Amino acid sequence: IVQFSEIVKKILASWNFIDDKSKVEFDKQNKDLSVDGKNKELFGKGARAIINSAFLIGLMQYCYNNRLCHPGVVILDTPLTTFKEKDNVANEKDESVGKDIKMAVYENLSTTCRDYQIIIFENEEPTKEVKSNINYIHFSGNANVDRKGFIPE
Repeated sequence: IVQFSEIVKKILASWNFIDDKSKVEFDKQNKDLSVDGKNKELFGKGARAIINSAFLIGLMQYCYNNRLCHPGVVILDTPLTTFKEKDNVANEKDESVGKDIKMAVYENLSTTCRDYQIIIFENEEPTKEVKSNINYIHFSGNANVDRKGFIPE
């Protein structure tokens, strides 16, 4: 459990979500992560999405490092887009993820996860540099522009 927590900590730090001095632990009672003593469930939606993504990728890396079974594929559905960004409701706390974190996630995954397959469905566009380092496919929703969607018609 300590080794897994360290893997997740390194991922979160590389994404600029936490600093190197932060503490990430797997809480056996809650069967979930805590960051600096704060249970994941107490974070906002955007932060929980980032922590969940790091958890899934960290689990895959832990399994590979310890020769445990894992299919080698992680699929993330809009980990960088939060409901607040979509709805933009007034008088509610902004729980969106900062642009620096979003770009750090893309940049880190494009360079460090070459041995795994990570599929990310996201509304946030990566930079041109990141796009050149990954298999980027734009889904336009329009059959006349790029690819319409994930499942071809």
